[in-house]
Amino acid sequence: MFTEDEFIHINLLQHYAFCPRQCALIYIENIWDENLFTIRGNILHEKVDSDADEKRDNLKIVRGLRIHSYRYGLVGKCDVVEIRSERVETTRKGYANGDRRVIKVLPVEYKAGKPKSSNIDKIQLCAQVLCLEEMLQTQITTGAFFYGAIRRREFITIDDQLRIETAKVIKEVHDILSANVVPHERYSPKCRNCSIINLCQPKAMNEKRLKEYTELLYKQ
Repeated sequence: MFTEDEFIHINLLQHYAFCPRQCALIYIENIWDENLFTIRGNILHEKVDSDADEKRDNLKIVRGLRIHSYRYGLVGKCDVVEIRSERVETTRKGYANGDRRVIKVLPVEYKAGKPKSSNIDKIQLCAQVLCLEEMLQTQITTGAFFYGAIRRREFITIDDQLRIETAKVIKEVHDILSANVVPHERYSPKCRNCSIINLCQPKAMNEKRLKEYTELLYKQ
């Protein structure tokens, strides 16, 4: 169990899954910059946050719900949480008319882009599920994304494999932030989409280390 002073923000998990160095630079060095991708995301989330909660029939839609988990040491916010009450038939005694009410919770995360081939987005959504399950004492098996680029929802299954991967990332983020050490950079094609590439300068630092290594070899 974690204390509130040890909580990390859920958004850091996505940064870490993309690049551990990016995560550390943002949290430890307080480095951040905007690019086209982050601006698009901010605009989309401003629209979501500006809408009010609503309720119709058996569905309640909550926007900007603040969430946390003492088990995993997480804090954050859900874009949208849909809480639906459904009538389910049952043969168990004690239920009027042979049925009962079941509450189903669906977190919906808004993204400006399109679905990714990696699990970066899914880890963030799964972390939201872990928080909601702890707070609401329920089980959630499905989450959803609304991707602005394709203008539709994509549903995902919150299975055991995704839960294990998410728990692993959560632990690694706690460890790296507790150590207060920024990992070395490793340039790759994904760096081109990073908003802080000019501050990180992965190519320049790689070349510098290569030069230092080469000079060390010649001295031996």
